[in-house]
Amino acid sequence: MKSQEPDPNYFSSSSSSLVSSTKWWSKETIAIVTGANKGIGFALVKRLAELGLTVILTARDVERGQRAVESLSEKGLPVNFFQLDVSDPSSIEAFVSWFKSNFAALDILKVRNPNIKSILEDEELSEEQIERFVGLFLQSVKDGTWKSQGWPEIWTDYAVSKLALNAYTMVLAKRYEGEGISVNSYCPGFTQTSMTQGQGSHTADEAAGVGARLLLLHPQQLPTAKFYIGLDPFVKSNL
Repeated sequence: MKSQEPDPNYFSSSSSSLVSSTKWWSKETIAIVTGANKGIGFALVKRLAELGLTVILTARDVERGQRAVESLSEKGLPVNFFQLDVSDPSSIEAFVSWFKSNFAALDILKVRNPNIKSILEDEELSEEQIERFVGLFLQSVKDGTWKSQGWPEIWTDYAVSKLALNAYTMVLAKRYEGEGISVNSYCPGFTQTSMTQGQGSHTADEAAGVGARLLLLHPQQLPTAKFYIGLDPFVKSNL
């Protein structure tokens, strides 16, 4: 079934709660948030738990992850925790095994992203091409030529990682098209987190509020292969 465009007011950062008529989820709805011991990931876990979902908080560092879970529990928001390093295949395998043993299904997964443009705009873009794209960047950094090869000039490593993430989002969206799985990217903009040393135009809680609204769109309204950015006004484009 073709998705309908959501009401733009649904994403307004001034809205304190989701409209009850749009609610489709329950305690049986499972959400996983990776890298969620602090910042926007932690704020998103908190917001989803407040909305009544069953949330799994993951983090690379067990101690920090458990502290995050304990702080939410003190607020009356019990969430699940499991150690997960998304860059480590053995860690991913351990998490998948644990998840299958404890939960029936996954509803929401939030993961924390030679001509560069031609690689990423290729309609037949593949995981191998994305890996080559990242490899080109790493090699250009190693040999000191990245400035002359057209790579992003501001927050270079972060920007390249997000370019790769958005490209991978497009690959996954195309792979699972028509199978009831939506894959999108969301950039909240300049957010006050430890990475920005507390600077930014809005808080992590505000960013998480919009992220939660996007995640919890009714399935008939949830698009795929989209790039969302900002808080209010809410902007999106095709990947």
